[in-house]
Amino acid sequence: MALLQFVNNVGEDLEQGDVVVIASRQPDAQAPMGLAAIEVDLTKAAYDSSVCGVVYDRYVEHKPGDAYPPGADVAEDKRKGARAKGAASRAFSVDELERLDRTKIAPGQVGHLVVSGVCAVCKVDADVAPIKPGDLLTTSATKGHAQKIVDPSKATGSVLGKALGSFKKGKGAIPILVTLQ
Repeated sequence: MALLQFVNNVGEDLEQGDVVVIASRQPDAQAPMGLAAIEVDLTKAAYDSSVCGVVYDRYVEHKPGDAYPPGADVAEDKRKGARAKGAASRAFSVDELERLDRTKIAPGQVGHLVVSGVCAVCKVDADVAPIKPGDLLTTSATKGHAQKIVDPSKATGSVLGKALGSFKKGKGAIPILVTLQ
């Protein structure tokens, strides 16, 4: 499975199946074990060539620990989703992973994106055009969703993948084969 780690600094929960793009800002920190983690945003534009994958699951939890200076308003920072300087992340144990809802990635947490050659569930908006198996998908103007490519001349660099299911109208989720192009 081709997975990429990402940091959720969107300011809201990301969910399994959300379509994301590379954020213009990138984190200074490294993910656990020295692996790079990119920062992402929910897609908000059709045919966005910065599409980078589909949210798969939560990988690590951000733990501020004792990184706050004495007298700092820790509760206020946590309410705002702010992270302490020098804060650490830790991987979940196997027991913790079994009890977690890994389909939601809160701000400050690290998750996995499906980036290539893997079947994943993806949020779609079929109000643009009905989707059938085999249709190529791109980003949608509907936040966090994909849509059928209806104008191939705009699709260069913005292909997310191929629909493996159908969706006639409205918003929902279908399986797709992620094939970033």
